[in-house]
Amino acid sequence: MKVFALRCHKCETIIYSRARHDYHHCLCNNIAIDGGFDYLKFSWTEADTFTKIPEFDIGNVTKGELYDDWNKRIDNYGIIANKKTELT
Repeated sequence: MKVFALRCHKCETIIYSRARHDYHHCLCNNIAIDGGFDYLKFSWTEADTFTKIPEFDIGNVTKGELYDDWNKRIDNYGIIANKKTELT
């Protein structure tokens, strides 16, 4: 599945939101994202220190599995720590 994600250039963390009100921030608190598939809201503390990734591939997972991961507080998804990616 592909999701909208953000990559922080300061801590190299990739974050995305799994469900409505699933708020995530990167490891250094520079960027944050919220909204899941219902709406998109993101913020930052320093401009030009993050990259938008409109179609980040999180692997073979469904929207339902992402929702359950958030709702049941399993937390296997939503943040990928210190992940360097090649963006084209």
